[in-house]
Amino acid sequence: MQDMSFTGGASVGWINASWPFAKLNISRQKIVLTTFGKYEFSPDQVVSFEPYGMIPVFMSGIRINHNRLDYPGAIIFWYLGRRDKVLGSFAQCGFQPSGKVCARPQGMPMRWSVLIAMILIWNVLFFLDLPPQLFPHGAEPGPVQIFALVSACAFSTAAKLSTRLQKLIMREGRYFGEVKPVFGLMQLLTGALALAFGLMYLLR
Repeated sequence: MQDMSFTGGASVGWINASWPFAKLNISRQKIVLTTFGKYEFSPDQVVSFEPYGMIPVFMSGIRINHNRLDYPGAIIFWYLGRRDKVLGSFAQCGFQPSGKVCARPQGMPMRWSVLIAMILIWNVLFFLDLPPQLFPHGAEPGPVQIFALVSACAFSTAAKLSTRLQKLIMREGRYFGEVKPVFGLMQLLTGALALAFGLMYLLR
């Protein structure tokens, strides 16, 4: 049986990627959704595929109901066109969901103390540059704001790489994979902004 792939958008937990920033690969042994990260499922990790919502004329969604506790519960692939084409491709490729439903922990996966600390430190650093005397030419980025962005990018990168840091961030019994898309997006955005603001600060 021939493998198949589709390009579209995706919703993974709290993160949304529009077309064409998601790709769904289907084979007999596994399906792989690639967007802000890679999400791989074998047949025994997929409970079912469910039609999910629709953006009239533009996109229709397919929810992957799975039992992987290390991934966000809500994983949806958005296809530009008729989703029946994608749904039929699972059977064409020989991918047969055989997973069993499992209880998923409820509530915030991260420790509230860590989340609150992150928000407080971010606000303190970011707003230290707000006094007017630091902006003689208008609302330009200051050194402390750039440091805040670099710190956020560094923290996001370290969290993705360090299992010890992941244990500090996550609540007992929860997995970093549940929030990994959030940290990946934060790493990308803060890194890009730090680079842009740093150049603006050096060239002004």
